[in-house]
Amino acid sequence: MERVANLRRAVAIAGATALLIALVGCSAGVRDALAITNTSTPKPTATTTPTPTPTPVAAAPAPVAKTVAAPAQPSTPFASPCAGTPAGIKHIYVSIGKQHLWACTGDTLLIDSAVTTGASAITNVRYTTPLGTSHITGKSRNTVLAGKDINGPWNDPVKYWMPFDGGIGFHDSSWQTFPYGSPLYTTQGSHGCVHVPVAVIATLFDWAPISTAVTIRN
Repeated sequence: MERVANLRRAVAIAGATALLIALVGCSAGVRDALAITNTSTPKPTATTTPTPTPTPVAAAPAPVAKTVAAPAQPSTPFASPCAGTPAGIKHIYVSIGKQHLWACTGDTLLIDSAVTTGASAITNVRYTTPLGTSHITGKSRNTVLAGKDINGPWNDPVKYWMPFDGGIGFHDSSWQTFPYGSPLYTTQGSHGCVHVPVAVIATLFDWAPISTAVTIRN
């Protein structure tokens, strides 16, 4: 009986031990499970979205100042060479300084040409074309202008001859070697007459009657 009681006691102790071992094992499992369960859910890592770099906007080009030329000022009006000529009256004007001729009817310009006047720089004789107003006294075609002075004689054939002041007049000059209107007139000009291009004097000869006024100016 005692052996049976001891056996029961041993079985009871063994069962209690087994139960304790089982409880311990579960506790560990529960702890591990709790450890897993209670592990805080990791906070999501904040993703930093890079702020987009603004695309640089090209600066508007600075306005370029443009220089605007000031309007040209009107030049002093050129006084017409015919100004003051009475209406309907024919008048021939010659400028020694400009080496130019203008033929007018009233204030209307009809003929405009470069000419050559007297060789004013020659001092041993007077070749300067005389200034003032006179009138055409004659008209001749295909004649010879002859003369003589201290510098020698001359015999100049001309197609048109229109005297207006004694032996001074308009005529062509086929022998002239420099341009009409040239400043060379002072040393290589006429003996006092007014040399006119042949085409111009042909028109002048037909246009201007005897008694037409002629004014020579500086």
